[in-house]
Amino acid sequence: MTISKRKITMLAISLFAFVGLSQIVLESYVEARAGGGEVEEVHLLTTTEVKPKQVVRNVESALLAHLDLPVDHRKISVAQTSETRKELEPELPVHIMPPPKLFESRLLFYGHHMESERHNQVRHKVEIEWRGERYAGEATAADLQRAKLEAVATATLRAVERALEENLEENRQAPSLSLDGVKLIEAFDRRFVLVAVHAMSGRNLSRLAGTNVADESLDRAAILATLQATDRWVRGNFYS
Repeated sequence: MTISKRKITMLAISLFAFVGLSQIVLESYVEARAGGGEVEEVHLLTTTEVKPKQVVRNVESALLAHLDLPVDHRKISVAQTSETRKELEPELPVHIMPPPKLFESRLLFYGHHMESERHNQVRHKVEIEWRGERYAGEATAADLQRAKLEAVATATLRAVERALEENLEENRQAPSLSLDGVKLIEAFDRRFVLVAVHAMSGRNLSRLAGTNVADESLDRAAILATLQATDRWVRGNFYS
């Protein structure tokens, strides 16, 4: 998932807001890419009341709960000191990295529009942004929860395909992306959307999967899960 400058500030603050962290974190440092990039590193200096592994788990939970932002535990580092927390509120430094090069750009969600049609059908249009350009894909389905989730995921895949087709190198065959399935699951008292995708490039078939928390919108979660499933495959196979 990507974040804005406003969320970067909220990110640092949320590390202190989470229960169990507010009294032990002395300093924090968050490194994220400019232009809506992902979090690259999280560094914490804490007291010794809580073990480092537990702090990392708490930080992961805090980011997911407060900002709906999954961050790999390997990007979180914890250093500890015997010093006590200062009376004054610590500074929350944030380092913004330079904008990524074009080939490093990720697939970003831009917009989702719905239009009702006859016979209880709904047309879904999903727009994504990649390498500074916007691409759209569409799909139509019945106005039912599972059908809607499959439609928004399929529309997202069509947008990704269009982005690849318009940026392919010469003599490179356009890839094919097909939806294997969408499933709404419950775990840890929360709902998640799981998306499975088949990606065909030449004779190579890859099975991809992505997931996203569905606290606010199921449609949005399905779109983000689809982008998560395809993003690394796209960058690794076409613009590495």
